[in-house]
Order: sequence, then C-alpha cells, then structure tokens
Amino acid sequence: MTEISYKDFGLPVREDITAVHRRAWKRLSEAGTWLTGAERVAIAQEARAASDCNLCQTRKDALSPNSINGNHDHMGRLLDNEVEQIHRICTDPGRLSRAWYQGLRDGGMAEERYVETVEVIALIVAVDTFTKGLGLNTWPLPGPLPGIPTKNRPAAARRQMAWVSTLDPQDAIGTEDEALYAGRPSAAHIYQAMSLVPNSVKSFFDLVVNQYLPPQAMADFENEYRAINHAQIELVAGRVSALNQCIY
Repeated sequence: MTEISYKDFGLPVREDITAVHRRAWKRLSEAGTWLTGAERVAIAQEARAASDCNLCQTRKDALSPNSINGNHDHMGRLLDNEVEQIHRICTDPGRLSRAWYQGLRDGGMAEERYVETVEVIALIVAVDTFTKGLGLNTWPLPGPLPGIPTKNRPAAARRQMAWVSTLDPQDAIGTEDEALYAGRPSAAHIYQAMSLVPNSVKSFFDLVVNQYLPPQAMADFENEYRAINHAQIELVAGRVSALNQCIY
C-alpha cells in the first residue's frame, strides 16, 4: 500500500489532509457496496487515463459531443459503457445529459454501480488535483484488496430529484440509513446526490470536510478555519465550478 506523506514537501501540509488522503487510498483499494476492490482501482486508473483519450479530446472540441462517434483509448479493464461514463465525467462533465445517462442504462449500466463509480472518480480527482497543485507527481495507486461488495441498497431510495435514485432525508427516518443524515435534516442536494450508495456519500464527504470545511464551519462567519477566509474559499470554489461548467 502506498504511504501518502507530504512531510518532505517544502511547505506545510495539514496533518488532517495527509490523513484523509491515506483513508481515500485505502477506500480505493477495498471492495465497496457494488464494486470490488479491483474494479475500484481499475476505475481510478481509467479516470487518470481519460485526459489522453483522442476521442474525448475531439468531442471536447466539437460543438456537440453527440456528433462525434468513435472508440475511446482505454486500458482494457472495464466494459465499454463503464469507460464512456468515466471518460465523459472526467473530460466533459458540463455537457452530460439525461439522454446520455439513459443510454448507459439501456446498455446495461446499473444505477448503483454508476453512483459508486462517481465516488471513485471524485476521490481520485480530488487527491490528484491536490498533489498536482503542489507540483508533485500523483501518488501510485494502491493494489486492490480482496473482498465482496455488500450490495446494500437503501430500501427507501427512489427516483425523485436526480437521474439516479436517491434517499430523501425524511424517507431515511426510522431506517438503518437514518444516520447518514445525522445533523443534516435538510441535506443539500449535493449531499443527497450519491445517497443511493450511503458509503459513497461518507467517503466523498470525508474529503470535503478536510479539504473544504466541516458543516458547522460553513456558516460560521465569525471565525476562520483555514489559511484563507470564507470569501476567498468561495471565490476559488466558484471559479473552479465555472471553469468546469458546473452549477455551483
């Protein structure tokens, strides 16, 4: 297992950042809810490779990605519709559509696997962007660990606010997944987005709390918790979202 450490970097990196990156790498290697450890690592590898895909670059430059047909340059470890999901999310997320998602579903993509794949992409992009921002090489990916996915789907999950099924905070009350929304009775859509796979929510927001802000700090404008203040944090977040064509 790769031991992530920033102690030899010339600038100080908070210990909680190092710790959460180590946890992310551990989660990448382990069986999840719907994906094996080998599949999760393969998704991370494909996410890294997507930027070198000729088809993705041609589509990115086209007026409409749907006007360009072809085959992705890929590593040969995943199914074609899985590669399509990963590459499009990584290279052209601002132009994804319900029709595109439905095409994946019609091709056999299970919505639970789609959601957990999004989690893996989010983990690898977050950590890789951090290390590249420091001028460092990306960390070697961990080797996959044995294990069987649990395949636990929230009983109350339903199609409501998104393309995929989600778990509404009110519907979670009294179920085994109620703890997912502890302290978040009116959870924002970004928190509900991956709730079809509760462990994916927990995994991603473990990174959010440390790389961004914990929930209680977001609206606490009397105190500053980071080296830059609330306004500066939101300026960076808003600019990044605009560049990625993401509604923020």
